[in-house]
Amino acid sequence: MNILILDDHPLFAEAMRQVLLRLGNHVFVQMADSVGRALAFIDSGKCYDLILLDLKLPGLDGFAFMRVLHERLVTAPLIVVSASEDRAKVQQVMAAGAMGYIPKSSDAKTMLNVIHQVMAGNPCFPATSAEVIHFPARATTAPASVGISHRQFDILQLMEKGLSNKAMADTLDIAESTVKIHVSKLIAALAVHNRLACVMEAQRLGIL
Repeated sequence: MNILILDDHPLFAEAMRQVLLRLGNHVFVQMADSVGRALAFIDSGKCYDLILLDLKLPGLDGFAFMRVLHERLVTAPLIVVSASEDRAKVQQVMAAGAMGYIPKSSDAKTMLNVIHQVMAGNPCFPATSAEVIHFPARATTAPASVGISHRQFDILQLMEKGLSNKAMADTLDIAESTVKIHVSKLIAALAVHNRLACVMEAQRLGIL
C-alpha cells in the first residue's frame, strides 16, 4: 500500500508517517513538502492508494493540489490533515472532493480510524473533538456469524487500533505466535489478503 503525505512541516509529517506504519509491513510512505514535489512523484508514474495533505502549503495550497489531481484524473482517495477545525472549512474540503478530514489535534487512534473508514470507502469528517459530521450507520454483523471467535474479535479490535503483533500479545498476555495464528484465521474468515483489508472488511460488515 503506497501512501503520499503532503505537508511542509517535517516533524508533523514524520509523526504521521510513524502512525501510518502501524498499518503493517506492507505500507510504504512517501513524503513531499510542496505541491510541486508531490506532483513530480505522481508524474514519475508513482501510483498511490491514499494521499494525505495539509491545506496550507508554500506556493500552491491544498485546494489547488486537489484541483490539479482532478484534472489529471488521479483517483487516489484524499484525506485533508489540517490545523483548522472550523466546520465551514470541513464542508469546503468535502465539496473539493476529499474523502476525509483529520484535525492536527487528533490522536493516533482517531487518525487511524479516519484512514480505515476512508479506505473502506466511507467518507469520514470529524470536525472537532466535540462535533462530528455523521453518515448513515452500517448494518451490524455478529462476529460469530462469520466464524470469528471471542479471542479473535479481541485481536480484531486491537488491529483496528494499529497495534503490532507483539503489542497485541503483550496486551492480551498471550504468545506472539498465537496472535499470528489468530490474525491468519481472521484474514481467512473475512476472505481478504492482509491486516488492513481485514480491518476494513470488518468495518464494512459492521463487525467493528
